[in-house]
Formats: sequence, C-alpha cells, structure tokens
Amino acid sequence: MKIKNLSVLFIALTLVVFTASGCVRAYHVQIDSISDRTVQLNKIYQIVPGNKDTNVNDLQFKEFAGLLVNAMSLQGYKLANDSQAAEIEVYLSYGVGEPETHTYSYTTPVWGQTGVNTYTQTSVLRSPDHTGSTQYTTTYEQPQYGVTGFTNQTAEYTAYKKFIILDAFDIKNGRQGANLNEIWKTSITGTGKSKDLRKVFPAFLAAASTYIGVNTGSEITVNIEADSVLIKQIAGN
Repeated sequence: MKIKNLSVLFIALTLVVFTASGCVRAYHVQIDSISDRTVQLNKIYQIVPGNKDTNVNDLQFKEFAGLLVNAMSLQGYKLANDSQAAEIEVYLSYGVGEPETHTYSYTTPVWGQTGVNTYTQTSVLRSPDHTGSTQYTTTYEQPQYGVTGFTNQTAEYTAYKKFIILDAFDIKNGRQGANLNEIWKTSITGTGKSKDLRKVFPAFLAAASTYIGVNTGSEITVNIEADSVLIKQIAGN
C-alpha cells in the first residue's frame, strides 16, 4: 500500500511540473518609456520606418505598423488620414539580437529503496490424530521505495533578445520652422528561445499598450498570458 501511495505522489508531481512548464505560458516583457510632459499635442500621428534601409512599402513594416495602430488606438491615438494632418511622427524600429547561450543548474530526484518493512506470521499445524500441534513462525520482508537523494544536472539553452522601439517627434511645430523635437520614446524588449519576432510582436505591444507615450520612471517588467484577450485584439483576431 505504501508503494502505491508513493507512486501516485510521483505521478501527481509529474503532472504539476508538466502543467507549470508546458500548458500555461506567459510573456515577460521589459518596458522603458520616457516622455516630455510639457508638450501638448493632439494624438494624431503617422508611422514611419525607423530601421535603416526599410521603406513604407516593406511588407514586414506594414504588418508591424498595422499592429501598432491597433495598440495605440487603445490609448486614444488616431492614425492621420494624410501626412499633413499628423501632429506626431512615430518611428518604428524592431529587430532580433544575436543568439546568447545560457547555462543553468538543477537537481533531479533519485528513486530507490529506502528501507524494509518486516512482519511475522504465526500458524499452528495440528497432528492428524489431533493429539498435538506444531507452531510455525514465518518472517516476511517487504522493501520500501522512495526518494533516496538528488543529483545535480546542468543544461544549456539559446535565447534571443527581441526589441521594439517607438520614437515620437513633434512634426506639427516642425512644419512651422521649429526644431523637430522628440516628445516620447518607448522601448519594448524581451528574451526567449524563439527568434520569431512576428510571433511575439502582438504580445509585446499588448504588454506595452498602457505605457506607450507615457513616463514609466524606470524600466518595468510586465507579464502577460499568451492567451490574453488583449493580444488577440491587437492581432486583429
């Protein structure tokens, strides 16, 4: 019975670990946003490429810009119908860093015999003529199993740092001869095993949507579940 209970416990712990690592996923996103609070402009904007050698007709830029429009609309920003109507010009930059190899340590349990459960059984054998009897005592040993210790393990994984940078400038006053002043900048970064920026782009924008164009005071971390409704909304699903 004790062996059965330990087996059930081992299976239950395995399921918990599987659920924690495989079924519930979340994105951990770092956001650093700064703004000039003295500038008062309407939230009418246009998006232009911030990456070198990228133009507005680039398919990747057009896809990412469309997602950014969805995210900025949640904060009351409106995409200008034409460049002359825009008061803010947002430079959209994005990319994936070089692969980084990380090493980590962990322990695994060792399963083995932890002891022996000993018990005796006494039986009486009577003679055929019922004139006497003989008593027999039998000793039984049942091994017990469980965790006997732990072993140290090491493993490696490769991670990629992905980023989105939104840099906003005052073009309303710039058209009137004033300097083209930066009014806010929002940096969004995250590290993961995948280098697929398209996959995480809606999640990064969802995590940062509340902080676009505002001042966070320092870099903050936002955790957002992979099945978040906000991610689906920004992705247009």
